[in-house]
Amino acid sequence: MIENEFKTMLSAGQYERLLNEFSWDETVLQTNYYYDADGLELSERSITVRVREIDGEFFLQMKLPTRKEFSRVELSEKLETLPEVLSGNLLSKMSGEDIPDVKLLGKLFTKRLVKRFDGAEIDLDMSEYFEKTDYEVEIEFTDEDKAREILKKIRSVIGVRSESVICKGKIRRFLEEYSVNR
Repeated sequence: MIENEFKTMLSAGQYERLLNEFSWDETVLQTNYYYDADGLELSERSITVRVREIDGEFFLQMKLPTRKEFSRVELSEKLETLPEVLSGNLLSKMSGEDIPDVKLLGKLFTKRLVKRFDGAEIDLDMSEYFEKTDYEVEIEFTDEDKAREILKKIRSVIGVRSESVICKGKIRRFLEEYSVNR
């Protein structure tokens, strides 16, 4: 599956403004457990390996780069438990890439509020990791025009004129803190 999304980091105040702007369809509590090889080899290759836990269920997920700036290939497979180590053979078979064994680095907890539209979805995230809290809004879409219309409204609500549609993803922010805290 190709994942298309625009992302913007938020201050706590901007998060609160968006929180109050919309009637949210769903709240999702999820924990991302991030994995990488020694030396963070996969991160260097822009490959994300995580296990996402939602309601006690575990999903192995991989994100791989594409040629589009705001798109990634996302692969997913259900797991029975949370492993400490993921086999490179399993990951290679899943992705078609040469992947080494990877180990669990840590976790990032997210409270996500979801608002659905035809062709797009707003995900308002508050994430906690390494005793840090940050805020982000993602617009996932199949209809880019609809997503840009929603993005324009969001920028108006939070008072931002920037045309940027990409910020550091959760894995990058997590890895920066991981490097400081290990």
